[in-house]
Amino acid sequence: MTEQEMLDPFLDLDWTALEDWAGSRTLSRGRQYQREGRVHELVRSPNEAIVAWVDGAERYATAVYFDNGIRSVCTCPVGSGCKHAVAVILEYLALHKDNRPIRELPADDSRRLLLDDGAESIPGSSQSGTGPDHLRITGSIVKKKTAKPKKSHLSLHHYLSELTKEDLIGLLEDLMSEYPQVRQDVSDRKSVAASDAGPVLEALLSDIDSISCEEAWSNSWTGESRIPDYTPVRKRMEILLEMGHPDAVVEAGSILLKNGTAQIEQSEDDEGETAGEIASCMDLVFLALLRSSRPGHERMLSVIHAELDDEYDLCGGAEKFWEENYPASEWGLVADRLLRELGEHRVKPGKEAFSSKYHRDRLVSWIVTALDHAGRDREATDLCIAEVDLTDNYPRLIRRLIRTGHRDEAVTWIKRGIDATGKSLTGIAAELRTIQRELWEKEGDLIHAAGLRAGEFLDRTSFLTYRQLEKSARAAGAWDSMEGAVRQFLETGKLPAQRRGDRNDTGNIFGSLPDTGLFPRDSIRVPGSPFFDILIDIAIAEKRPDEVIIWYDKLREVSRARGSFYHPDDKVADAVFEQFPDRALGIWREKAERLAKEARPKSYEASVSYLKKIRALMKKQGREDEWEDYLAKMRGLHVRKKRFLEMLMVFEGKKILQS
Repeated sequence: MTEQEMLDPFLDLDWTALEDWAGSRTLSRGRQYQREGRVHELVRSPNEAIVAWVDGAERYATAVYFDNGIRSVCTCPVGSGCKHAVAVILEYLALHKDNRPIRELPADDSRRLLLDDGAESIPGSSQSGTGPDHLRITGSIVKKKTAKPKKSHLSLHHYLSELTKEDLIGLLEDLMSEYPQVRQDVSDRKSVAASDAGPVLEALLSDIDSISCEEAWSNSWTGESRIPDYTPVRKRMEILLEMGHPDAVVEAGSILLKNGTAQIEQSEDDEGETAGEIASCMDLVFLALLRSSRPGHERMLSVIHAELDDEYDLCGGAEKFWEENYPASEWGLVADRLLRELGEHRVKPGKEAFSSKYHRDRLVSWIVTALDHAGRDREATDLCIAEVDLTDNYPRLIRRLIRTGHRDEAVTWIKRGIDATGKSLTGIAAELRTIQRELWEKEGDLIHAAGLRAGEFLDRTSFLTYRQLEKSARAAGAWDSMEGAVRQFLETGKLPAQRRGDRNDTGNIFGSLPDTGLFPRDSIRVPGSPFFDILIDIAIAEKRPDEVIIWYDKLREVSRARGSFYHPDDKVADAVFEQFPDRALGIWREKAERLAKEARPKSYEASVSYLKKIRALMKKQGREDEWEDYLAKMRGLHVRKKRFLEMLMVFEGKKILQS
């Protein structure tokens, strides 16, 4: 390491360290930002921090520095460890590589105030007071200095409190001149203070109308996006709330939910960032409802209707609203209003039947909740019974009957519900069987609980249902007598000789367990071929790598004959690499090479993950030369794939300056 590299740890930085700090996705997006020329006016502060402006959704001030590792602070929403910080580091190293000069941070640079304020929450900053050594990000201190611990906000607050009124006004006017958003906020506050919320509400509704019409999209492959910025909406909502106008925020919220939902429906936002922007505004709407002057039941109904209309998880902030305790009388009014709405609701036929039934079911759930809070329990139960055939929500009714001590009635509804949903709504039928099994287990009827597990295993044969059957049968004392029959079924794909007798005979399963009759007689589809994939999972779980290889080879042979290409390669290789290293290496190489050929960023990342496994195993076996030859071969085969080669540089841990 050169003397310059020892003095400047950035110059010794390698790709692996940068990826470990930022993460592969952030590193990729930061590289893109740096290539696109988004980093401007890069400077060094006297204490060797790198400071720059970075263009993102807006222009951000970003600083990176070393303090027991890479540290950063940024005025973006992420705050630290962001793509802007990665871009600054890479731009700094690019300037060094080209021998271009880097000037020092001017004393009057506005980024000083922005970054020192943001650094208050960063351990090791001048403001944090979390340890003996503190480093001011942009100040004039070159060395770390010892400081007494103090509250993170004290320095700026103390500074502002000592300014005269004229100085504060001057500072605010300067900020208003430099930052349009500050001017807008002050103007809105003046408008509310001078008259009422009308002008600001009108501006807020205009913001919602214009922003919700913007195009919204993101591309997870390229990292590019165009996400509407709802900051103006949030700012105006906050001002109206702070200045005592919650009802205006509530009025705007209903329009925001409607317009925002329409915007999301038309967007192609892979990351869901548009929904996040809208949800952050809706959080303020629910806070406003808590402070609203409206009667309690009207506020409650507003939240219920918002949640009923919410298709994109925009109303998570409603949880705060429901933390309040509302009187039974208000819940009663809510229940009566919703019951009237239910009376007017009709399940639509055809293509809209599913969504219409789903909406009705959610409405019924809210009515039941309201009736319970209003002390009208019997009425709630009667509603569940009346609605069960319309909504198919048998679990809600059955769990309610069990909770209220009507066990036999619940069991009757379980059988009726399974008959109604067993073929068309298999998820509901499975939940009903779970309820019955839990009842048997609670009552100590373990043999029938195990019988139900056996029915589930035959209906949906998988490693999970095998393990569940084994556990339940062991608890019932039946596993030892039936394990051989279960394994024979897996190895041949043929059902046991006796599964069920005639309609009046309960029969038995695997010669040991009772048939509960809770599965339709025609639901079992005999595959007629072995379950090699499940046998592989069992061998892995029981740590028998030789059996893993046997079943894996049989599965591959059968798959080739059927023209199928699915094999559980990853878990097989991970299970046998110590005893059968060459088999594991063969699997990993095939995966790495095939994925690299796909020429997609996600595939490249997956390919590198297999290369890491290959390297680790080869080095453990002392085959370093073979590994180097293999890696060189991979580089040569994909020499035109720039993104893949960049990932290989990160993977190899090369210094960034040498790349």
